[in-house]
Amino acid sequence: MVLSIAGRNLGCGMFFGQKFPTYKALAPNSAESWMFQFSLIFCLSLGYPAQAQEKPSDPPHDLAQPSTSAQGIADTPVSPCKVDDADACTALGYQYLEGDGVTKDDGKAARIFWEACHFGSMRGCTMTGFAYSEGRGLNKAPDRAAPFYAYACNNGESVACSNLGLAYNSGRGVAVDTIRATALFKQACDMGESDGCANLGASYSLGRGVARDNRRAASLFQKACAGGDLHSCYNLGVLLRDRLGVARDYKRAIALFEQSCEANEAAACGNLGLMVNDGQGVAKDRQRALNLFDKACTLGEPESCFSLGRAFQTGNGRDPDNARAIALLERALSLDPKTPSAGEARKALEIARAAIPVHDTVPPKSP
Repeated sequence: MVLSIAGRNLGCGMFFGQKFPTYKALAPNSAESWMFQFSLIFCLSLGYPAQAQEKPSDPPHDLAQPSTSAQGIADTPVSPCKVDDADACTALGYQYLEGDGVTKDDGKAARIFWEACHFGSMRGCTMTGFAYSEGRGLNKAPDRAAPFYAYACNNGESVACSNLGLAYNSGRGVAVDTIRATALFKQACDMGESDGCANLGASYSLGRGVARDNRRAASLFQKACAGGDLHSCYNLGVLLRDRLGVARDYKRAIALFEQSCEANEAAACGNLGLMVNDGQGVAKDRQRALNLFDKACTLGEPESCFSLGRAFQTGNGRDPDNARAIALLERALSLDPKTPSAGEARKALEIARAAIPVHDTVPPKSP
């Protein structure tokens, strides 16, 4: 799991095999009539991490066979898994989960991961936990996910440690325990898991389970960013932009936001748009800023929808178009009714609707 800080309350991009959105927390504002808030995003990680350091004894009794009532689960084994080849069994589970050379089947994948877990694959145990946590092929049951994560983590599976940390951080299937969550993130980070480093950085940045220390957070985000975690690159950009624990460096923040935006991180695109619009670390460029707001809005960032909607409403950088403005303002509020600009968005929406005569009303254009 990984966390990211920066900009507004934007969610993680859903990149299979890397991250799945699970938790976010925010803080203050910055530019235009609204501002990107300091935010933190914890995400579930699913890549193909390093081999478990040691094979465990038989899984504990609470790692019971998946319920036959769960979607796609059969009473009889569905795979040719062999007890002496747990890794091949896990690989087969990924094939069914991703539809790689076989018909995609989440239920079959979950059963195969369960078998792989019992044959000694800690990645199989982690993926079984994920299936329970997210309801992928099994009835959603976060309380059943935690034991699988704990078992795999205790046997050297770094991703499981990070995911279990997320569970303790948010109280998914276990009681909230931010101190334990932080310890698990550190354990994952020490094993070389970039998601663990990212989540540990977020904990330091937010002061959850540990004293707030943005300098330490920046170091951890840098480590995770270098390891390929683009959410951490984005978080580091926020710290650099807002001079949180590190010297302000707009140009480096711009570069980090650009990197994350290219990977379709909505918050990064929106924050980059703000900096381009205000000329922070880069030449002021209203058209480029609006294009970035457009991309961020499409990716689900409400404040960017608001800014773009206002541009169409006022003619500031876009040809006046109240129908387009209405669609964008409505999208902003539908994405997050409590977004910082919600009050202004509702007022602007009322004005835009009143500006269109009843006999000229047309269905709103899609954003």
